Amino acid sequence: MAPPADYHVHLLGHGEGRLDLAYLQEYVLKARRAGLVELGLAEHDEFLGLLDGAFLARAGAEFAPLRLRLGLEVSWRPGREREIRAMTARLPFDYVIGSVHDLDGWPFDHPDFVDGYAAWDVDDLYRRYFALVAQAAASRLFDVIGHLDLIKVFGYRSRRPVVSLAEEALAAIKEAGVAVEVNTAGLFKPAGEMYPAQDLLAACFARDIPITFGSDAHRPEEVGRELARAAEMARRVGYRRCIRFCRRQSQAVAF
Repeated sequence: MAPPADYHVHLLGHGEGRLDLAYLQEYVLKARRAGLVELGLAEHDEFLGLLDGAFLARAGAEFAPLRLRLGLEVSWRPGREREIRAMTARLPFDYVIGSVHDLDGWPFDHPDFVDGYAAWDVDDLYRRYFALVAQAAASRLFDVIGHLDLIKVFGYRSRRPVVSLAEEALAAIKEAGVAVEVNTAGLFKPAGEMYPAQDLLAACFARDIPITFGSDAHRPEEVGRELARAAEMARRVGYRRCIRFCRRQSQAVAF
């Protein structure tokens, strides 16, 4: 059984998509075929200026009974706190995803910059990455932490157990009451597994950290991709409920 919602969907992608009803309908049709009840549109924050509240209201009426939720994926960097508060106040967002996509200006998840890994001891790299994740959670600016172990995207693996390296981040996530998403995009990257890996997701469950589900779709055909498999992994580690959002208020639902 698939989860009820895909909360990590990009209409605009990295600028190659478009914000119109015809294009959105392609996403909606895929969501309906996947059995989703809700579809969360969470554009990258650099495209915030393109988001149109009137368009989103029309889309919500057009595609009922599928519920469209308005999210935003924000790249966390220390020092952005005031900027992020201003961004998230501009529209009535249902939820905000906080993600770490770069380390000190190095976009580690971009294939053009993969050579940057050679400059790091891999365990130190993981520690630095998870320290930033901990800061993102502790900021209390976000409802969800995106792709928790994204640092593995190109297959560089820590020597130490990743749960031990992520301990500070997990503690901060728990303390802030933030959810972690089970994101299937990693299955289609060199890492070859979901974010987070099963052992890290089990550590989240042990700490009673809530979860959402997301495909990280950047094209219509990716909506809902492998979410049933994500739900199976979540059940294996003990989860039976996930979180849905409306106007930044959460509700736990069975999946």
